[in-house]
Amino acid sequence: MGEEPAAPGANAATPLTAKWLGRLRVESIADETPSVRTFRLRARGDGPLPFTFVPGQFLNVALGIGGARMNRSYSISSSPNEREYVELTVKREPRGAVSRHIVDLLKVGDEIEAGGPIGKFTFSGTEANSIVLISAGVGITPMMCVSRYLAEQSWPGDIFFIYSCRTKADFIFQKTLAGLEQRNPKLHVVATLTKPGPDWKGPSGRLTKELLTQTVPDLASRRVHVCGPVPMMDATKALLTELGVPVENVKSEQFGAVKPAPAEPGTTAKPTAPATGPLVTFSKNNKSANIRVDLKTGDSPPKQSILELSEALGIGIGFSCRVGTCGVCKVKMTSGEVDQEVQDALDDEDKKSGIILACQAKPKAEVTVEA
Repeated sequence: MGEEPAAPGANAATPLTAKWLGRLRVESIADETPSVRTFRLRARGDGPLPFTFVPGQFLNVALGIGGARMNRSYSISSSPNEREYVELTVKREPRGAVSRHIVDLLKVGDEIEAGGPIGKFTFSGTEANSIVLISAGVGITPMMCVSRYLAEQSWPGDIFFIYSCRTKADFIFQKTLAGLEQRNPKLHVVATLTKPGPDWKGPSGRLTKELLTQTVPDLASRRVHVCGPVPMMDATKALLTELGVPVENVKSEQFGAVKPAPAEPGTTAKPTAPATGPLVTFSKNNKSANIRVDLKTGDSPPKQSILELSEALGIGIGFSCRVGTCGVCKVKMTSGEVDQEVQDALDDEDKKSGIILACQAKPKAEVTVEA
């Protein structure tokens, strides 16, 4: 990643590094919902944060769990104007080893390894004269960062904040949002619940074209940010397209790591057909194997990424997001050529040095990587 622009209003004397890596101490923990907690983190020496960030960015977090090192990426929910601390809001996923460890076991005074800030899903107020923030579930966290920052800057543009969750008990930041809306007349908050109770007076059901157009006048002319589960984002982007919002005006970020695609029904864990794609050599492990291509069509680019092949061989390349934004799976390619659909986590220096994203890299010819 290249050095990100300083967050507007950040102290110019404060160290700014987009490649910061270090440890942060848990100062406080706040319950947002029964399954969501906000962790306030400070620098180890109680001074200002050793990095600045742009609203909408995230941190990579690494934890040792059960003898394994696990990485995850969490959006920052606090404002960049807060120089003494940074907040991460984490949802406990029933099958999430890292989120369960953080929510259940992390306590005040503990330290965690973190790196960043990272991400291009940002909005500081200079990109457009108004903003529409649409989120669902814990995808609300980067939207809170943006909204807090814009309110503190007395940004003159309209902020349309649209949020969807299941029940009133699942409404993350409900009181905080109400306070922000009361203090900022330019902030317009609308929440819809898919399973509303009898005490809910607002909209119910999933996001619809009617709700969007009623909430946001002249929607087609505005910049829109979308964050949440993949099905929600896909459905929302389809609605926005139907409503005439240009694709270039819609920015999105997937929340949570992408899991490898499941095998086709009736297949086994180890396909019997031979792998026919380019050979990949992992020089540090002295292992090589051919990439698996789409065996139904034989088309290129290969179906399997270098990260997926490394998992099959037990190489142990670290990863978090699997969508090309966090940078955890960076490896050096010493020979060969790859296609990478997303390269958000790579800066010019990385590219010149032959650094690739294993989760995105699909070999076009024989490849050697340092892993």
